[in-house]
Order: sequence, then C-alpha cells, then structure tokens
Amino acid sequence: MNVNKDWDALSATWQDQAIATIDVDALRLEAGRRGRVLRRTVWFETGLTALIVVFCAMVALDPGSDGFERVLFGALGAVMVAYQSYMVWLRRREWSEAGLDTTALLDLELRRCATTLHYWRFGMWSVLGLWLGLFGFWVWLLGQDALASRVEGLMGGLYANVVVIPLIGIYGLWRSRQARERRRRLLALRDQV
Repeated sequence: MNVNKDWDALSATWQDQAIATIDVDALRLEAGRRGRVLRRTVWFETGLTALIVVFCAMVALDPGSDGFERVLFGALGAVMVAYQSYMVWLRRREWSEAGLDTTALLDLELRRCATTLHYWRFGMWSVLGLWLGLFGFWVWLLGQDALASRVEGLMGGLYANVVVIPLIGIYGLWRSRQARERRRRLLALRDQV
C-alpha cells in the first residue's frame, strides 16, 4: 500500500508538464546578426562624423574665413566629436557576443535594447537642442547688422532641418518601439532560464 499516492500523482503530473525551452542557437544567430549590424553602424557613424569634422575644420581653418565662420564651424566640429565619442563609449560593452552562455547572451541583448532606447532619446534631444541653439543664434544675428548672406545661409540650414529632424524622429520612434517589444520578449525568455 502506497500512502504517498497523492504525492506520487502530483509528482507525475509535474514531471509531465511541457517545459518552454529557449532556442539558444536562434538566440545566438540573432545576437550575432545584431552585433554585426551594430559594428557596421558604429563604423559608418564614426566615418561620417570624421568627414563632417574634416569639413568643419577646413572651413574654420580656411584663411578666407572670418571670425564668425571659425567659431561656428569650430564649435560644430567639437560638438560632433564629443557626441560621437559618447555614442561609441555608450556601445563599448556591446561589440562582441562570442563565447557567452545563455544568461549572459540575454543580458547582452537586453543591454543592447536599453542602449538603443537611450541612443535615440539622447540623440533626439541633442539634435533638438543643437537646432534650437542655432535658431537662437540666427534670431540674434537678425537683431545685429550682420551680412544678409550669413543670415540667409544659416536660415537655409535651419529650414532644411525643420523637415529632416521630424523624419529622423519618426524613424527613432519606430526603432524605440522595436527595442521595447524586443526587450519584453527577451525578459520573457530570461524568466524561462
């Protein structure tokens, strides 16, 4: 006679439950693909930043440039270097997923999601701040007796960015929504580990 019949039945039921398993190979493939995209993106952004900084330096150091152009383009170049340095520093721990176990891989992917959200939030506020600063500078120039060509040149850039900034913002919202959805999925996977 088995006095633990109820316990045996409970044990059998518990052992027969379907266990949700994580497809580690699919997770590794996804993490590897995202890592390659991240590395290409960082190299592309850094190269583009270098070209922009070289252009700003050429304008600022040109013997034909006056004080206004030197200050404006020198400051823009310095802002670009500081911004890109921060973005590379932000992503410094996310370059490689090689040799990680499942938990560490999930943590890496969760960090990448958090970095994506921070990247777009910080980036959009930075761009908006830069645009507002240039707009304020343009308004200040209007109050001065500055050359009309200088005011018009700055105005052209400001008007172009009235279209470009919202388009980039929409893309950033889409990327942030993707990162949030991916984060929820990864947290559910981490709970299964």
